[in-house]
Amino acid sequence: MIIGSLKEVFLTRARDIFLFDCRVGGLDAQALRTSRDVLSSFIHFTGDIQVKQLKPDHVGLYIANLSDGPNEGEEHALMVTSHFDIIQTWIHWMYSQKLITERASSFVKPPRLTNLFSSSLTRSLTHCQKIRAQVTV
Repeated sequence: MIIGSLKEVFLTRARDIFLFDCRVGGLDAQALRTSRDVLSSFIHFTGDIQVKQLKPDHVGLYIANLSDGPNEGEEHALMVTSHFDIIQTWIHWMYSQKLITERASSFVKPPRLTNLFSSSLTRSLTHCQKIRAQVTV
């Protein structure tokens, strides 16, 4: 599925408009720098394609690539999750601004815990979820 677009806008231009909108909206300087860095990294990974050429696979492959990075642990997991959140926010913004005309309800699935955390931590989280489900029943 290719996302439809009303305009012939490249990702770098959409990024710049998004960041300008965030700055006007009062986003602090550190958050703007982080967003710029994340979106620039994503655009470098995908290439500066037109917004209409952006596919869910671009985001999925980028997140998978980050998940397989050399760092492991909680800090790495937080970094991958923050990249995912920033990119998803940007995609939602592009949709609301009508830079894209079509968006799947679940554009890209969030990173899986098993890909981001060690297997022992994942097992303990699964155990906690089972206990929580039993308590709420």
